[in-house]
This record gives sequence, structure tokens and C-alpha cells, in this order.
Amino acid sequence: MTNRKKITSQIVMNTIPLLGVIFAQWSIFALIYSYWLETLSIVFFNTIKILTAQKSSQKAPHIKKALYNLMINLGELFFYLIFIVVFIGGIISTKHEGMNFINYLAFIDNNFKIMIFGLFTANLLELIYFYFLNGTYKITTPEEYCSFFSPRIIVLHVVIVLGYFTFEFFSEQFSDRNGIIAFAVVFVIVKSIADSIMISISKNEAQENATEIFL
Repeated sequence: MTNRKKITSQIVMNTIPLLGVIFAQWSIFALIYSYWLETLSIVFFNTIKILTAQKSSQKAPHIKKALYNLMINLGELFFYLIFIVVFIGGIISTKHEGMNFINYLAFIDNNFKIMIFGLFTANLLELIYFYFLNGTYKITTPEEYCSFFSPRIIVLHVVIVLGYFTFEFFSEQFSDRNGIIAFAVVFVIVKSIADSIMISISKNEAQENATEIFL
């Protein structure tokens, strides 16, 4: 798959939460929580990639590196989950929408569960096809997936800051519902830009690795 096709498919995936906000009345909490859950799934799939990467002086599986990276990332995600529940759920969602954020936190909302399953499945297919079936694991070092501070955390910060001011503006000018939709639009734009950059970077790294193996 070319860069353009991968970026296009990722942007399409990014619009799924926006459709949920528009047509299924999802809250800001559902939007941010779905991103957190997607990041969690990526952490676990990256752990598998670290374990099975073969371009290394040490023979796979790289258990110590995988477990260390997993613990670091889980610790960061747990910290941000507390922040999301307290700030997004407890302050913003409760103020404007009541306590319905608990329905998403506890996976009571059926539409939300379907969306999360879809995101998980997409990441699983990416692991199977783009990592294993096309042989990427043979030219990948475990360090390429060792990240002690995920770029997705930066995206989360940007989305929350920009989205919050956008939400407040549209809520005051129009209604809370319009504010939530505006927040979702900011989410899609910021995430799509970040995903496009990361896909381009990973593609360039893969090409360099392939050239190195060829030479």
C-alpha cells in the first residue's frame, strides 16, 4: 500500500468517532477515551513487534526489551487515564452532559463497543499484513518500536487544549451539541495531520532499512 492510500485509509478511520458524535450523540469523553483505548491497543501490538523483530544482534524474542517498554507505556497511559476521567469526564462531560461518561468508561454503550472493536481489528490487521505477511519484521530492529514517550500523547495534549477552547466558543455562540461536534472536528484534523506525518516517517525508515538489506 502506498503512502497516499495508507494516509487516506487512516483519515477515513479517524472520521469514525466524528460520525459517532454526530449520529450517535457521543460525548467528548467518548472521543478522548476511544483514542486512549486505541493507543493502548497499539502499545500491545508494538510489544509483539518488539518481541519478533529480527534485525538485531540478539536473537528474537526480545523479552526484556518488550516487557520494559510495555511497563513504561502502561504507566504513562494509566496516568493519562486518570487525567481523562477527572478532567474530561468529571469536569467537562459532567458539567455539560451529566454522568453519561460512565456508560463509555464501563463499555455500557453498544455503539461505542462496536467502534472500539473496529479500531482494535484495524490495528490487528495492520500487524498481520503490514508487519508479518510482507516481511517487515525481518528488516526491523526492536528499538524502532521502543518508545518511552509516545507521539500520541502529544496529539492528546494538542487535541484537549485546542478542542477545549473550540468547544467553549461554539457552546457559547450556539449550543453544547455544536461545541461537542466542533471538538470532534478538531480531533479529526489534529489526529489526521499527526498520522500523516508518522506514516511518512515510518515509510521512509522502512525504505532505508530495505535499501540497507539490499546493499
